[in-house]
Amino acid sequence: MANIQSRDLGRNDNTKGHSMDVSSSPLSADNTDGTVALFKPGSEKVKTTPAGEYLTAALNDFDPEQYDGVAAISDGANKLLMLVLAAVIKAGASREHEILAEIRDAVFSFIRKMEPRRVMDTMLVSRVRILYIRSLLARSPELQSIKVPSVECFLEKANTGRSRSSSRGSSPGRSPVRYGDEHIHGFKVNIKPEKKSKLSSVVLRMRGIDQDSWRQQVTGGKLREIQEEAKAFAIGNKALATLFVHTPAGGLQRQIRSWLAENFDFLSITGDDTSAGSSGQLELLSTAIMDGWMAGLGAAMPPTTDALGLLLSEYAKRVYTSQLQHLKDIAGTLATEEAGDATQAAKLRSALESVDHKRRKILQQMKNDGALLTLEDGVLPIQTPTTAAEDARLASLISLDGILKQVKDILRQSSVNALSRSKKKVMLTSLDELRERMPSLLEIDHPCAHKQIADVRKVIESIPEEDDHLHDPTHAQKTSADLGSSTETDVAQWNVLQFNTGSTSPFIVKCGANSSSELVIKADAFLQDPKSGEIVRVVPRPSVLENMSLDEMKQVFFQLPEALTLLALARTADGTRARYSRLYRTLAMKVPSLRDLVGELEKGGVLKDVKS
Repeated sequence: MANIQSRDLGRNDNTKGHSMDVSSSPLSADNTDGTVALFKPGSEKVKTTPAGEYLTAALNDFDPEQYDGVAAISDGANKLLMLVLAAVIKAGASREHEILAEIRDAVFSFIRKMEPRRVMDTMLVSRVRILYIRSLLARSPELQSIKVPSVECFLEKANTGRSRSSSRGSSPGRSPVRYGDEHIHGFKVNIKPEKKSKLSSVVLRMRGIDQDSWRQQVTGGKLREIQEEAKAFAIGNKALATLFVHTPAGGLQRQIRSWLAENFDFLSITGDDTSAGSSGQLELLSTAIMDGWMAGLGAAMPPTTDALGLLLSEYAKRVYTSQLQHLKDIAGTLATEEAGDATQAAKLRSALESVDHKRRKILQQMKNDGALLTLEDGVLPIQTPTTAAEDARLASLISLDGILKQVKDILRQSSVNALSRSKKKVMLTSLDELRERMPSLLEIDHPCAHKQIADVRKVIESIPEEDDHLHDPTHAQKTSADLGSSTETDVAQWNVLQFNTGSTSPFIVKCGANSSSELVIKADAFLQDPKSGEIVRVVPRPSVLENMSLDEMKQVFFQLPEALTLLALARTADGTRARYSRLYRTLAMKVPSLRDLVGELEKGGVLKDVKS
């Protein structure tokens, strides 16, 4: 009789010598520490290693047409799969996730490319699949609560009257166990003790072999038969795949041994006759079943993939669906919150935009994982939850943000002791126009917009009016020139200055000169609102402030970036003129083409740094 060792089981005809023992492989251990995330965010750079780069290139460049015959193709493909497993083992638990993430796309593409040829060792395919599924389980709480059927659901004692090749027959037995939408049919284990024979007893005694030990031995042929039947049973069996990925390999084999011992009491746990080469029959049988199941779970079923591949796809869909639903729940909660003021409105908008960005990122990942998710005709197999209500609220908040920014601008203009009659009328008209834009908002955002507009209206209406300031023609001409009425803001080269105030973040101001030799600056419109963006303005010369009151100066500064206003304003009109003069000199001297202009202004007495 052939002496079959457990490590020799599970090989197909094309891959002898390539099989590994499931129960002893560290790859199949229930180790979730340091496992790799299945999905790679598109914006994150995956760390590369020499081993990963080599494997990626080898898997992508593998060309079956360059090999002579099926055996050579099989040998080359299986060597690559073993290199993948070896690389993970060498990386160790601490870096296992890095190597798996790096070669992930290449591995999946390679398996799908080689499946139709039926040349891969399906046990190797199973081990690779299990690595990725378990890594997904480790990082996905929604998968860890999945109900897993027990091993007893998949094992059934065959009718003793049946032939040895009838493990998948339809003989009377226990009723199928229901698991989700599937009915689990048990794998019929057909083992029976050998019948006693006088002739065989005489022969055994002549050879010095114990009769009981001989009768209890399971022959090598029977083990191969059980393994092949177990493989056929496992092909396409997603329920069995679930049991495999959720149960440590060593624990699963112990459960099979326990079931065999309970149902076949004539089996011995260990062999006593070492001279005959016998081993523990329970160990041999459980290994044969385990190896057969492992080989079957990695066998493809054209046009679809293997059972573990289908399970990986199903789990990936569950994770994506759960993530999308989770984001929808968050967005739904945010969309129902009312904004009390501009700050809350900005926070709500930012939060909804962040959720929307993450949702779009997941949708892009789903498209990139087309092969994994078995996309057909470019259509996603996952029903994405509708976000119409959340999108409408985000659009409303964007409109509200625009309205509130303009309200804030008007409020800044009102920070004076008095307003001219025409200026006041213009500001109130602007508020009326903003109120007319409120129908573009959702009802939930109306109270915030209404309150902000009403509050600013009260402030403006409370400011005293004065007659419009009349300028004589010469003064108007001078003011027009000094204000830098040119709208030309094209600058060949920007120079950057940083002003450290000590109490706030540094002010960053870019300065340059246009073709009219005017000082042009670029800076954020509002310091506390990064989304306001940069604005470009021609800076008025210091002479424009010569006969202005402090309130009139504020009106001039209102057109400039906020940083310039804060740097120039002082408590008095004279102090403001002096500070602005120094600021203008500092900015202009940073621009080489304006240094001569600074000299001319100094000679003309325009740049007077007079302290108040």
